[in-house]
Amino acid sequence: MNNLLRSILILFFISASAQAAQVKEVEDGDEFTAEISKLDINRVKVVGDRIRDVKINSGDLDISLDEKNGEVYIRAAHSAENKPINIFVITQQNFTYKGILYPRSIPSEQIILRNDSVPLGGGDVELVKVGGKNSYEQQIISLMKAMREKKRLESYQVKSDKKHIDLGDLSMRRSSVYKGQNFIGEIFVLKNSTNQVLNLDEKIFFKNGVKAIKIEKSDLLPEETTEIYIVN
Repeated sequence: MNNLLRSILILFFISASAQAAQVKEVEDGDEFTAEISKLDINRVKVVGDRIRDVKINSGDLDISLDEKNGEVYIRAAHSAENKPINIFVITQQNFTYKGILYPRSIPSEQIILRNDSVPLGGGDVELVKVGGKNSYEQQIISLMKAMREKKRLESYQVKSDKKHIDLGDLSMRRSSVYKGQNFIGEIFVLKNSTNQVLNLDEKIFFKNGVKAIKIEKSDLLPEETTEIYIVN
């Protein structure tokens, strides 16, 4: 590789790194830190949810809430551009995250907050109704469909959950619970923490009371994850 090409590649990767979004893994009540531009506008977004409000010390930030997309755009005020800025982000699904923002002389930044406990996609929740005949099989089908599409289901309570299950070299946790009069649906996230390909069979998750199981991806490479849907 000649020196010119090497220099171009180095500049490309530096540029790509500088423009990459800051993705923060958070749970309700967590604190995160991030750098923001003190020169340009910055974007804050939550995955699978919508920002409905932000709280700051008066005069620290200029804030523009995009109600249509559930995002917020911020710019450090001149009086606060040389100090850490505290911000509380409140979402439509009633999660609250505390951020400490550090203004820097850098281009505009995007801060993406990702909470794996968020049970429903988007922010405009669609209600799925149980089929017309309301049969035993149709109830299970409707529940499974709602869980896979991350939508609410008529007559079901949907709650996020943080239950971790010890499976040795595997990482598994329950992220959401759908509770109805006749059935309980559970969404589990399983990660292959081994260095081998993992082949999952629905039979290994069957136990007394289980009515249906769906594994989104049955063959997992190392470090890959999949969702498992179980109806009890």
